[in-house]
Amino acid sequence: MTRSKLHAVVRNGALLGVPPLVLSLSLWGLLPVAYSPAVFWDGVPSWLGLCENVARIVVFALPIVLCFGASTPAHRAGWVVYGAGVVAYAASYLLLVAWPSSAWATSLVGFTAPGWSTAIWFAGIAMVCRDSWLVARWRWWFYLVPVAGFLGFHLAHAALIWSRLPAS
Repeated sequence: MTRSKLHAVVRNGALLGVPPLVLSLSLWGLLPVAYSPAVFWDGVPSWLGLCENVARIVVFALPIVLCFGASTPAHRAGWVVYGAGVVAYAASYLLLVAWPSSAWATSLVGFTAPGWSTAIWFAGIAMVCRDSWLVARWRWWFYLVPVAGFLGFHLAHAALIWSRLPAS
């Protein structure tokens, strides 16, 4: 592989999805039973599941055509936002695993935290990936449009499941 091709691979925005994905896969099985596929997907309207999954594919696939931008203050701030988002995402999982019956974990805000905390690291990806291999006039905020759609569907789904849980 030539140096320029290696540089292009290392700057690929899809790499930023790996740490959150590893966190999810590592901790998913430790979450309370309400997050198990049998419960989390039970009774979800098919239109909501379809919209959520299509949007999920878009927000995770789109960074494949994005790359880390030049080192500017906004770009560096994006790395800080991304890092803070990954930490918040990990904390949302860890709080649910460590204290599944706590007031936090059983509240709407706590139950949906793995969903809404993704907004932070998604915003970081948008800020870091300021260029596109495919779209000549790419603007960093373009990525936030499908992210907002995905989060809307994902959080509606999580809130629906939370509303069906027995009161603690």
